[in-house]
Amino acid sequence: MWGDKSSFSWEIFRKTVHLSSLAIVIGYTLLLNYFSDRVAIMAMTALLLIFLEIEYVRLEHKSRFISFFDRLFREKEKDNIAGSVFMVISCIICFAAFDYYVALLALLMTVFGDIFAAIFGKLFGKTILYKNKTFVGTFAGLAANLTIGILLLPAYLTLVIPMAFTASYVEFSTDKLDDNLTVPLFAGFVGQLIVYYSDVTLPPIDFSFFGLF
Repeated sequence: MWGDKSSFSWEIFRKTVHLSSLAIVIGYTLLLNYFSDRVAIMAMTALLLIFLEIEYVRLEHKSRFISFFDRLFREKEKDNIAGSVFMVISCIICFAAFDYYVALLALLMTVFGDIFAAIFGKLFGKTILYKNKTFVGTFAGLAANLTIGILLLPAYLTLVIPMAFTASYVEFSTDKLDDNLTVPLFAGFVGQLIVYYSDVTLPPIDFSFFGLF
């Protein structure tokens, strides 16, 4: 079913797996609420070490069992570190370096912007703008980024709009590097600069919003 990596069904499967990265964000939020940011960062670091061990076995020792899952990876990931590792690294850096809502927004834009760009690009993308990036896919990704930002921080459009455009541009222009790393870091960095230099006061973290109480 997923043998043809150019097929739409394989792309859907990949993006479904990509959604699982939201579990890292939820896990961090839970640990932040019940323990502390240090505990939450340590837990994500532990997860990173587990992923690195898996990659070590897959890449260095070519384990047959782990290599069986190579069908889940893009061609460029077969002999390189998988995007899931870069996503965990991004989560650690974003939550450690940026305000919570800036980090959250950057990571959500990374996940949903990529999903919508890929799906709409596969279905309706005809005009290629750069490499394999289409006009429809890029526009869909930008729309998803703006929607996520408006839903999460409706009163902070001066923060949301620049972050959304940054995330979309970086995703569009990234080819050799992994966009799980470049998109959240650039978008988050731009967002944090806006918070600092525009004197933006972000709301307190409302854990009830995440259904934690």
